[in-house]
Amino acid sequence: MRGIFTTLLWCVRPVSGYYHGHGGAVKTEGICVGCVTGPQFVTESVVGNTPQKDRQTWLRFASYAGLMSFFLSLTAFNLVDVDIWHEMALIRESLRAGHLLTRDVFAYTPTLYPCIHHEWGAGLVAYGLTYWFGSDAILVIKYLIALLIAFLSLRCAQSIGADVQVWALLCPIAIYLSQFGFLSVIRAQVYSFFFAACCFWLFEQDRRGNRRWLVAWLCIFPLWVNLHGGFVVGIGLLALYSLEQALRRQPFLHLLFVLLGSILEVFINPFGTAYVRYIVHALAMTRPYIQEWRPVWIYGPWWTTVFLAAVAIAAYSVAKIGLGKAPGLLMVIGAAIQATLHCKLMPLFAIAWISHVPAYLQRTPMGRWITSFAQRRFRFVLSVWLIITTIYLTDAIRWQFWRMRVPQTDSTYAYPVGAVEYLRQQRFFGNLMVPFRQGAYVSWKLFPAVKVSVDGRYEVAYSEAWVDRTFRFYAAEPGWRETLNAYPTDLVLVPQTAPVARVIQQAGWHIAYADHEFEVFARAGLTLPVSNRMSESFAGVFP
Repeated sequence: MRGIFTTLLWCVRPVSGYYHGHGGAVKTEGICVGCVTGPQFVTESVVGNTPQKDRQTWLRFASYAGLMSFFLSLTAFNLVDVDIWHEMALIRESLRAGHLLTRDVFAYTPTLYPCIHHEWGAGLVAYGLTYWFGSDAILVIKYLIALLIAFLSLRCAQSIGADVQVWALLCPIAIYLSQFGFLSVIRAQVYSFFFAACCFWLFEQDRRGNRRWLVAWLCIFPLWVNLHGGFVVGIGLLALYSLEQALRRQPFLHLLFVLLGSILEVFINPFGTAYVRYIVHALAMTRPYIQEWRPVWIYGPWWTTVFLAAVAIAAYSVAKIGLGKAPGLLMVIGAAIQATLHCKLMPLFAIAWISHVPAYLQRTPMGRWITSFAQRRFRFVLSVWLIITTIYLTDAIRWQFWRMRVPQTDSTYAYPVGAVEYLRQQRFFGNLMVPFRQGAYVSWKLFPAVKVSVDGRYEVAYSEAWVDRTFRFYAAEPGWRETLNAYPTDLVLVPQTAPVARVIQQAGWHIAYADHEFEVFARAGLTLPVSNRMSESFAGVFP
């Protein structure tokens, strides 16, 4: 009777359970073996692991698709960056001159000497790619760098102990916080974000005792120095990592040698010691007219809420696992402080956060629940990711994420496409007073025939006093007449929304050109054909 009873139990056992054979307990999830008269050997990888691996693969690729679609949707407008014009103009004129220019040639107003352009390397890359491969090359680089940053962040988080699904669940927060770094094509700071992601991954290799990265770092760091002034972030991250290793009583002396070597490599640049003086001055500037250098709350409650949510997740995770189990925490805190003070550095925080915090969260009850839920509710989670992919990919396609735009209708970054076309048609030769953001576009399109009063280079070429006077002029604040007459200005490019547009004619200037976004006023004695193009719309092309 006992044998019959045992046989019946095997016949009606649940489809998920364990079979105890000679080799020990083997999980038999999702199958029914049938009546067993003796020890049955079932391969665990076939019965349990293979379906689970297939599910994990499906979830992994579905989450990647959803995250890429979300990123494409947020950054699909692809505004050509306002700085890329003066970066490329510098390289174009330097090639003509036969050497890298350190004396400004684009402005008719007083400029600084030497002109230390900390983004000259980024300009060289943009100019070279555009010249050899066409205008779309820089758009490809933008997406490629974003993909590499995501890959490095995932590898770093996995090395520390994060599950892919936990990383993927947190990734939309990081993508949202980093979107301003990738909205335009292509900002030089993107190179610094990429190198920062490299730092986090390399430091994790160092924690594991791998020292092969040291030589690679010293070879690559000069490239960072000449691509973008954000190389100081690399020095800061290396210093914080060295301090953290020292506090953890881990080997750190080799890091101090690398730190010293990196500081010395800063002098490997075409400007020499003047580059260091420039960087020190630039770091101390307040930049009151540049919104992205303001605190995080300047962008409103929603942006602040998402940032605080990211901070709260990190704080919860560290509180649960303890400081000793949160490698890289000093770098995350440092990036959070900088992002709080300067929105421009929010992408740096997002990259630091997504590279480390998923691993912190993984060790908490919440992290374990997320992993378990993804396994238990495979179809639901897969469906959610597919829905996200469908919604955001559709939106990205609607915005034509493969196109670059040089718009004239955007109120903040409108380009004077129509006005520049008018001046070219008139073969105008002279000095044009321009707003801060539009000057570089004019220089790229019309130099050497036209020189500008200012452009987006800011401290690279202009004094803070002159930049301040320019903003005050367009706001029609007291002293605007003095600014207008301070230098030999022939024409003034004025946005329709600028207060000075309503009063400049009181100073004897007359209108020469007008469209929906911009007007051009000429000084007394300068005659140009009047052109009213209010009924037309304009869109520029790159380059």
